[in-house]
Amino acid sequence: MSVGPEITRAVMREELALIKDIARTYKWGVIPNFASLTIMTTMYSYTGDLYIVEMTLDDYKELPPFIEFIDPETGEKGTRHAYPKSTDSFFHDSGPCICAPFSRKAYKSVTNKTGPHEDWHLGDWKTSKAQNYDWSNASNIGGILLMIQSYIFRSDVYKGRMA
Repeated sequence: MSVGPEITRAVMREELALIKDIARTYKWGVIPNFASLTIMTTMYSYTGDLYIVEMTLDDYKELPPFIEFIDPETGEKGTRHAYPKSTDSFFHDSGPCICAPFSRKAYKSVTNKTGPHEDWHLGDWKTSKAQNYDWSNASNIGGILLMIQSYIFRSDVYKGRMA
């Protein structure tokens, strides 16, 4: 089963309307492209490092977004320099990717060569309790962006860029 693009666009509009205040608070630049079902978001770490997060939302919310970081210097997608580094495996070297059920790129069934998790099931991403954590707060665009922001905004977690 797949989600029609018109349904995804409606969900995108609804969820984007809910994050306007949060985006203003964190100074996010949020640029939706309803034709391509993508959202580009700029955000900053506590040190001022710029990150560009691209969410591809085809078949959203049946499937989690495909999340990719874009290098702000070169425009390249998915490079280690595009990704933040953290004290845990949230930003995972494999891929690299965000290692969370809301990141389609973390599933081995999607990215066979680099997805670190063959033990997760795409269909339950919104209610996942993977790694004994309740991921339901990151089951929408705002929750996902807030979780990413929380990792790059804490000095005890954020450790610069991967490379």
